[in-house]
Amino acid sequence: MKWLISAFLCLPLGLMSASADSSGCEKSEAGCVLDAAWSAALVLPEDKLARLTPAFLEVASTAEEPDLIAYWENRLGTSAPAPVTYPDFGWQKAEPLLREGGTERLISVAKDRAEPLNFGRADALLSAGKRLMAEDASGAAALNDALLDLTRMASAFEKPNLAHAAAELAMARCDRDRFERALLYTDAPGNLRYAIWRARIDGDVLVLLGRIRAIDSDEDTREVRRVLEGYRAIQEFGYCNARKSQIGG
Repeated sequence: MKWLISAFLCLPLGLMSASADSSGCEKSEAGCVLDAAWSAALVLPEDKLARLTPAFLEVASTAEEPDLIAYWENRLGTSAPAPVTYPDFGWQKAEPLLREGGTERLISVAKDRAEPLNFGRADALLSAGKRLMAEDASGAAALNDALLDLTRMASAFEKPNLAHAAAELAMARCDRDRFERALLYTDAPGNLRYAIWRARIDGDVLVLLGRIRAIDSDEDTREVRRVLEGYRAIQEFGYCNARKSQIGG
């Protein structure tokens, strides 16, 4: 059964390459994604649309395009907030364990659910994996495998959180195989955040514009948020194929 689900998950990007209206936008990529998400959000009640304002402005600001920021500030009637840096609680838990015994120690404590990873182990492994992937690729891969192992053994309550962390780390690492395996255990493997993350690995988010515009929910902001949060990964990390071309891969 799982191989059927996996095959289904691989379909949307290829199918939408042929059918999505990515040529209908002549703005920058960030501008196109924001416009598509906004067109989907317009069916929401005014109060729920207003709650999305910070998320739209964050994506506009992160794009570092002055004209785009000005356009969205004018459209939304408010200024983009100053960037906020949040504490990385996952790293705060993981870093002492890495100093103590490397990735093996971190994984061991996570599997035993011992202090300080009696809770928050998904965040700790994810944060450590992201920080290690440039300087210790094999260590980051080991942490990705540990997240997948923990996912398979986890309770129904914890499984989606661990699977999401495994998918996010695989996306950051440009690891399509582990990404697809992790999605099998998530609550909503076909949602747009994961589709955008897959597009980051494969190389073009614009093929998803048609699907983004087609979001049809006049009560729930969740799918629009998934678009904006998913695209932030492309803004943060760039595209995997771009990175490979830079290193001659």
